[in-house]
Amino acid sequence: MKKSNMYEKLLSRDFSLPSVEAWVNGEVASAKKWMKNEQSLLPYIIAERSDNTVHFYYDLGGPISLPGYLIKRAREDKAFIPQIAKTVVSNIPFIRSVYEKEQAVDLDQLKRFMRQLKEAYFYCNAMWLFADMDEDKVKGLNLERLNTVRKMTERLCDSSDMVIRKSLLKIYPQLGELSSVLLTDEIDSRTVPTVKILEGRYNGYFYTNNQLFASVDKSFVSKKFRLHFKNIKVKKTKELKGNVAQRGIAKGFVRILMGHRQITEVQKGEIIISPMTIPDFLPAMKKASAFVTDEGGILCHAAIVARELRKPCIVGTRIATEVFKNGDYVEVDAYRGIIKLIEH
Repeated sequence: MKKSNMYEKLLSRDFSLPSVEAWVNGEVASAKKWMKNEQSLLPYIIAERSDNTVHFYYDLGGPISLPGYLIKRAREDKAFIPQIAKTVVSNIPFIRSVYEKEQAVDLDQLKRFMRQLKEAYFYCNAMWLFADMDEDKVKGLNLERLNTVRKMTERLCDSSDMVIRKSLLKIYPQLGELSSVLLTDEIDSRTVPTVKILEGRYNGYFYTNNQLFASVDKSFVSKKFRLHFKNIKVKKTKELKGNVAQRGIAKGFVRILMGHRQITEVQKGEIIISPMTIPDFLPAMKKASAFVTDEGGILCHAAIVARELRKPCIVGTRIATEVFKNGDYVEVDAYRGIIKLIEH
């Protein structure tokens, strides 16, 4: 398959740098542990921290090639799928016992947790790919055990990041939120960069191919890896549509919630507009009158919390965080799935 060299933003999450490392490296290792040959089309995922969150850009040619490989291996080797499930299960007990509590751990536990999280990601990646495939593509394959194991990892990403963040804040209280941009190797070796370096990362970085580039722009990354970032032009509009996750109608001022830094800024009655909410956003969500997200479906975090709190919620708008601004007065009609600008 020919590399496209065009990278498109698929999702955004305000994850700590160790979580970003585990995610990106787990997806784009040159030779995945469940692959016989090295991957081509690398790097096909680039993480960019900007706007107080992390955006993940993909060369879609990379992920597209993997499902075909997985299906071929599974049909040729009946032990392949059971082996993936077994490997995930062998790594899950410890990390699951930690991330389900969503509490801080000490340095030794954190180092062990991050090692096993990184190992689990390799095989979780394969498991999640199988779960996302159309039924007709996996017809005849026994995925029952894999689907059971997958349910054990539903909270893995968000809750693991919560554990890492809380632990780093406890271990390095003098750094505050800057601790979230420590690299895994720096945590392992207890080698802490200067505050100036960490501030540079916190304000913006790119991570890909096991390399971190701080205080650079997209043009630098484009030239280094000979790629292009797809620019999506957002037209001005007074109405935007999405999918209804919880019915209701609310009016209020917009609060763009990109990441942890803005959690305390949310005021009672405001409309939260976010790329995708995460568990750490819950205190802010309790104050808000409605939620709107760029990503997600009826089973995403925002949708689940909206149903629990009985607050209107529209998901999957794709561009709400780019269309609306802080202070806009809007109406969220979560019967028709429409967010309407009333006044700038």
